[in-house]
Amino acid sequence: MQQRINITLPPDLAQELRRNIADRKRSKFITEAIREKLTKGDLKDQLRKSAQAQKEIIEQIQEDFKYVDAEAFEKLP
Repeated sequence: MQQRINITLPPDLAQELRRNIADRKRSKFITEAIREKLTKGDLKDQLRKSAQAQKEIIEQIQEDFKYVDAEAFEKLP
């Protein structure tokens, strides 16, 4: 079921929308644009969380191997 809402756009954006998108296709266009923007927001959040988790894993690996690295450097000529 569709729900009707009213939105306010800056005049230049409203004019561009009217000029480029046919009358009967504007709702679909706006729906797709909003859905895409929301999906990207979710994706950015997921990527941010993933990057943070990877950073924590790398830091833990570095901590676990810091003594091994020090021993290896001592054996270098």
